[in-house]
Amino acid sequence: MNKIAVVILNYMNYKETINCTDSVLKQKNIEFEIVIVDNGSPNESYKELGKEYRNNNSVHIIKASRNYGYAKGNNIGIRYAKEKCSSDFILLLNSDTEMIQEDYISILISKYKENIAVISGRIIQQRGEIQERYYEYVNFPDTLYFYLQLFFDYHGLSLLSNKCKQMLKKRDKTEVLHGSCLMLTPSFFKYYKMLYHRTFLYSEEVLLYIYCNNAGITQMKVEEAVILHKGKRSSKYLYGNKDSKKMRYLTASYKYVVWESFKAYVKTILKRKIFKPGKADYKGEEKHQ
Repeated sequence: MNKIAVVILNYMNYKETINCTDSVLKQKNIEFEIVIVDNGSPNESYKELGKEYRNNNSVHIIKASRNYGYAKGNNIGIRYAKEKCSSDFILLLNSDTEMIQEDYISILISKYKENIAVISGRIIQQRGEIQERYYEYVNFPDTLYFYLQLFFDYHGLSLLSNKCKQMLKKRDKTEVLHGSCLMLTPSFFKYYKMLYHRTFLYSEEVLLYIYCNNAGITQMKVEEAVILHKGKRSSKYLYGNKDSKKMRYLTASYKYVVWESFKAYVKTILKRKIFKPGKADYKGEEKHQ
């Protein structure tokens, strides 16, 4: 039987995390464990979470020594879930989400097939609106142009930023799964142990897409699985939802998207050169490298 763990990252807002955890505990027709990672909260979060779930053996609460951000914080939970719970599927869940379907996890699991690395569902917001699909630049040099746009915007260089925007008008974005709810499957763990670890906040979804694309594994969005995402709760505690700080975090993280997409681009070019057909191929003859 598949073993499932739900990893919930908490920073400061333990009451929200309790609401999220309680919604997960209502899930039916499936067995799972919950791993709450307190990401170095300087308040009483770890103590309060421990008190809340001290009698529930399926809820594990661990405390990070400091705030490691989204990727590294979740990686702490992933490592624990793999080593202590022997989990095959790991659902990464933002603390500002709530499961409004009692079969949400079982729906996601039922859609798993070999080669599907990440599964998620549709997201609704508090007023009932469907959250817009999440599109990002995933290919080089588009990622470079977007990074330069962010960099110039952050430093107030609007003329240069606008030039980058003009260049991007002819470039296509790709739909990626939103980071508020991501199920990592056995196909993901066949190639990777955890999330890309260099970012602190933002761009994790794009890097996850590049990870999967590099390994030839896919992502799936399940339309009939729906989850509530309240939004901007964690960022309120982290940086007060100030645009300037958000831009700083985003710009700092996105340089890794540029680097990883560049490596993937170079790999593709080299592969094309290695397997470029010679004259003999056009005559129906075999040519071996």
